Amino acid sequence: MPTGSFGGKNSLEEQMFARGVPFMLVLVASSAMALDTAKLDQWGSLGLEELTSLIDKSSQLKGAVAEALVKINKKADDIRCEGTRFSNRWRHLSGERASPYICNIGDKWLEIRATARVTGRRGRVFETITPEAMKNATDISETNPTWKWTDQDPRATL
Repeated sequence: MPTGSFGGKNSLEEQMFARGVPFMLVLVASSAMALDTAKLDQWGSLGLEELTSLIDKSSQLKGAVAEALVKINKKADDIRCEGTRFSNRWRHLSGERASPYICNIGDKWLEIRATARVTGRRGRVFETITPEAMKNATDISETNPTWKWTDQDPRATL
């Protein structure tokens, strides 16, 4: 006798649904906990080498950057980038850089975006830019890099 809307007690569909729900909740929760750092109102410079930990999170991005550097015979240390910057209104994060990052490598522009998680004491997550976040946020971590190459400076369209 069927026990639910699927095929029966412990059916394959029920087992798959039971396993999928926690995964979907993690996906929804992690994207809901991201702060839109593109809304930060300042830009600041940094070297491409300072983005290594983010770039290394994607083997495709790492390979594309390495290929572009070889093509122009440069090292990451030779390339200057810009990223959005936490202003001095952010008590503990002032001066930190966050995505989007813009790097001019040879005759191309690389724009890197990431999911930014801004946290405070005891792991409290800040999802929006507020006076409370500016006062209490102490850490930023970035994951899930995405990127695109363009022929023109992407800041013109930001």
